[in-house]
Amino acid sequence: MLKSFYLVLLQLGIISRMQIMDFQPGEFLNVKEVHYNQHGLLLLEGQGIYRLGDSWYPVQAGDAIWMSPFVPQWYAALGKTRTRYLLYKDVNRNPL
Repeated sequence: MLKSFYLVLLQLGIISRMQIMDFQPGEFLNVKEVHYNQHGLLLLEGQGIYRLGDSWYPVQAGDAIWMSPFVPQWYAALGKTRTRYLLYKDVNRNPL
């Protein structure tokens, strides 16, 4: 399940897209993603494994990840309960 919303801070010229993503146990991103914008993630529930570049990180509820631009990433949910995380990215920033 994917829920998406935007946070607009007009005085600062910032628009952030936020998504809540749910993964059932054993579910994973079907592609290795690469984004031009930096972004972050806060794991709200569950546990899993996150790949950033060539490194693998076990994560659990309460963990936060900050991802640099152009870093390949991938996620898989592990454990017996769903995983839910909040993903946020700036959408009006120059990637260079």
